[in-house]
Amino acid sequence: MAAGEMQSLSRAVAILDCFTIENPQLGVREIARQIDLSVSTVGRMLASLCSLGFLSQDSSSRLYRMGPKAMVYNMVYTATLDIRGSARPMLEELYKLTHETVSLYLLAGDVRVCADCIESSERLRVVVRVGEHMPLHAGSSGKALLAFMPSEDVERVLAKPLEKMTSATVTSRERLQKELKDIRAKGYATSHGERFEDVIGVAAPVFDNTGKVVAALNVAGPRVRFTDQSVAKLQPKLMKLASQLSRMLGHAESKKLAE
Repeated sequence: MAAGEMQSLSRAVAILDCFTIENPQLGVREIARQIDLSVSTVGRMLASLCSLGFLSQDSSSRLYRMGPKAMVYNMVYTATLDIRGSARPMLEELYKLTHETVSLYLLAGDVRVCADCIESSERLRVVVRVGEHMPLHAGSSGKALLAFMPSEDVERVLAKPLEKMTSATVTSRERLQKELKDIRAKGYATSHGERFEDVIGVAAPVFDNTGKVVAALNVAGPRVRFTDQSVAKLQPKLMKLASQLSRMLGHAESKKLAE
């Protein structure tokens, strides 16, 4: 790699390193001050990083933040932690308890992706495909992820048009905000026919070693069999398994709860 290319790469990394959990949004002058470069140089590099998807810029505040490409890399990193392998015994345990469809969803930017699934053997069952992308605003696992995402990410998701997938899908921003607040208080999410008609689902969030929500454990079944009473009975075990998986990923709060 030529010296000029190495310098450009080093500067790009230095810019990305400016963004932290404490300071997720920054202006061009603040970044220039932190890495000791001119505002014009930093401005050009920020434009390039935005065009590549590493950063995005808020149209009103003009502040920069991490872009969708960072989310994709985060998902790749998360995959290297082998969440799927670690979660498999937990999915199997949930399946033995319920005989309903159990799934592991990973957060991937503004959507969720089914990373693993054990499908119910019942003739009437919820069918989910591994690798399938689904929205965050509809369904228990989507809301379990959305509720614990950073507030600016939640605002971004809810600012977009929200698809009405069934008659029960909530598309009101105000109603969703209230429901997300309740989910944060309870620690788990439920849904009643929001993505599939006549299906009840329950999900609990999973956190990584930085405290970020990265996945959700989900159980879903037809309401004629998987009832609100079933959910209430299962909920403590589901939350315990989600906390156990978080602990395996290094989540500090989950470690404290286990001690």
